[in-house]
Amino acid sequence: MEKILKIHPDALYDSEYIDYVLETDDFAAPELALKGEYKHEKGVTVITTSGREIIIENCFENTLRLRITQPGACVDKTVTERLGLIKTDWAAAPYDYEFKDGVITFSNARLTLVFDMNTNEYEFRTKGGKTLLKTKNGGARVSSVPADYSGVRTYTEFERIGEEKYSGFGARIYKVDRTGESADIFAEKGGARVGDYGGFPVPYFISSAGYGFFFNNPWPHVYFDMAKTNPNEWFLSAPGGDYDVFVFCGNTSEITKSYAKIVGTNQFPQKWLMGYWCSSLSFERAQGAIDDMGRMRKEGYPCEAIVIDGPWRGGVNFIRDYASGWGYPSDDYNWHPDFGDGVGMIKKLKKENIKTVLHINSCAFKPSTAVPAIAQGLLRQVKTETVPDVATPRGIEYYKTFLVPRIKDGVTQWWTDHSDRVSGEILPGIPSRNLFGPMWNRAISDIMAENGVKNHMSLSRGGGIGSQKYALPWAGDTQFGIHRFKEDIWYIINAGMAGFTLCGYDLGGFMRGSVTDLTPDEMQFEINNIARRVCQSMIFCPMPRMHNGENSTAKWPWNCPEEARELYRDCLTFRYRFIPTVYSYAIHGAKTGEPIIRPLFYDHMDEPALYAVDDEFYLGEHILVAPVTEANVEERKVYLPEGAWINLWTKERFEGKQTVTASAPMFKKEGLPMFVKVGGGVAYQPDCLSLYDRVPEELRVELYADDSAKLVLNEGEKVTNEFSCKKVGDAFEVTAENNSDVKRKYTVVVFAGGKEFEAEFTVKARGTKTALAK
Repeated sequence: MEKILKIHPDALYDSEYIDYVLETDDFAAPELALKGEYKHEKGVTVITTSGREIIIENCFENTLRLRITQPGACVDKTVTERLGLIKTDWAAAPYDYEFKDGVITFSNARLTLVFDMNTNEYEFRTKGGKTLLKTKNGGARVSSVPADYSGVRTYTEFERIGEEKYSGFGARIYKVDRTGESADIFAEKGGARVGDYGGFPVPYFISSAGYGFFFNNPWPHVYFDMAKTNPNEWFLSAPGGDYDVFVFCGNTSEITKSYAKIVGTNQFPQKWLMGYWCSSLSFERAQGAIDDMGRMRKEGYPCEAIVIDGPWRGGVNFIRDYASGWGYPSDDYNWHPDFGDGVGMIKKLKKENIKTVLHINSCAFKPSTAVPAIAQGLLRQVKTETVPDVATPRGIEYYKTFLVPRIKDGVTQWWTDHSDRVSGEILPGIPSRNLFGPMWNRAISDIMAENGVKNHMSLSRGGGIGSQKYALPWAGDTQFGIHRFKEDIWYIINAGMAGFTLCGYDLGGFMRGSVTDLTPDEMQFEINNIARRVCQSMIFCPMPRMHNGENSTAKWPWNCPEEARELYRDCLTFRYRFIPTVYSYAIHGAKTGEPIIRPLFYDHMDEPALYAVDDEFYLGEHILVAPVTEANVEERKVYLPEGAWINLWTKERFEGKQTVTASAPMFKKEGLPMFVKVGGGVAYQPDCLSLYDRVPEELRVELYADDSAKLVLNEGEKVTNEFSCKKVGDAFEVTAENNSDVKRKYTVVVFAGGKEFEAEFTVKARGTKTALAK
């Protein structure tokens, strides 16, 4: 039987899908006669007469792992384990195992796996007997056609459980609900085209049936068809690599946390990462960067970092050649003379607490460097790309000679462009696409740490399994226009669900794209694009960064339409006031893997209708955000899930499980509809132009209550504070912790019953205080 797969071509840029014919008759269920079995600390290995092994492990109380190895293959570790991209160091825990009449039954506290060796079928059930997923038509079938690179070609069909919905597959610019869709796990930048593009594909999804599924195989073109070809099934095919499945059960939070224990989480974040990044391809000279950032400070616009694209190493011709398609001129990782005094720029900006981020890509080495280094095996060449050999100690040592001088100059952060598009082999028999990104970003993180810069994560366009610890994904070269705003939202929801707590996109887009009747600047400075897509994003995007391409002007506030400039300032000012809330969820994400930006189904995974709501989301645990994604409107419909909700701006109360109309004035920050769930809260700091990692000495906490409410605020690596209130007569008793080392002033405001109750007090270091809010 033929199945048509829509796959990405091996291209440098996002290109049209091509059809690939999968002959399912080429795949057969292997014979699995028992040869032997042995139990070990974490599970059991069943050995077959053909040499295949069925390895089942108890990972966590809600997680089981199933590996099926092939004859003659390495059975000790999978590719991602050998490369150090996943963690398998979980503690041993009790399990139950039975082998009877060719059927394996393996259980932990909450999950059961039944593997029938007579038919090659397997099924995962809850301990209570509910089927979560079940194979059909021969289970994990294999092909005799040689695999791509190494391993074996596999194909598996699964029954669709009822009307289950699916969501996942990495940081991709595509719809959140993947039911009836397919996913080609292939890193390819997004932006120019509409579709399943994006540099961080991950073979992982969550089902409304109550499970998560992670296929630990980084091969390009691992492929999922989620009830697209047949509405009653989903299938998985792999052109090579390992057959390694992790299944998680529970609610979305439980599944997410267990998945994160395997693939990793963001490293502990510095606060500045959540501030405003100023970036443009048009930054040509050091003095221009100093002048522009100085103007931002002088005119009172908060900002954190200047992001310098290729001209720092390619000179002013970088933009000309880039725009003309001539290539990417570069002087290795050296400051180009045309750029000016890069070191002096870094020093001057540092005095204003402004960080310097430098762009590097797959075309950064000049020929006189690249040719001999490639010959010696110190650099890799793939088509037109020349990249570091980040898979061998020798290659990484050579790469240090380029990075370390700039680190010593004071560079804070690296921007790894093109990390999505490097194909070929990263090691013999191991493909580079989907793996070069995480290994490049890891190498940079390790080199930065060796030179005194801890917890470095690169702003990056590409990666895959194991990137979560080392990359800050951005969506790629997206198009200008309010009509593409939903795609930004999809991207950060999908990225967060794949384990990338901190992520972002080019606010307002990067390029004109297919529109030809308007100039690039007419498109990017169109009032809806600025007032809605840029300014609203400043408030909620985990990492807000302005950027633009070679034929357009930097999105500095003074370049924006005059009627939007005050909104630009107000939204940035509010963002910085709002940082304690955003930062708290970023820290939580680093600890647990839970995202800052969460789909509406996150707390309601058994409500299938919510999977289709993809223009609203939760920001953390208590806040619902509903951006305006249409042009020239002053209100929008907002669906409020179960519970009671308070409009953040008006303090109007609404009951959940209904759709309401929210006012959304275009030129006010209140034009971004936001609601807080009753029982939770929000924290603010005083207005500021820059961020520091110390805790703010003053804090305003708003609690939204009926009879009680609570806000847990993560404020540092070892500082977590709880703020709570409970009704006492006609007032509220509030309790506030201060687990920092400095005395702090708190203003705690309780909103309840249409009234406002306030208490203002100081709390000594390492102290707790209770006061009455009246």
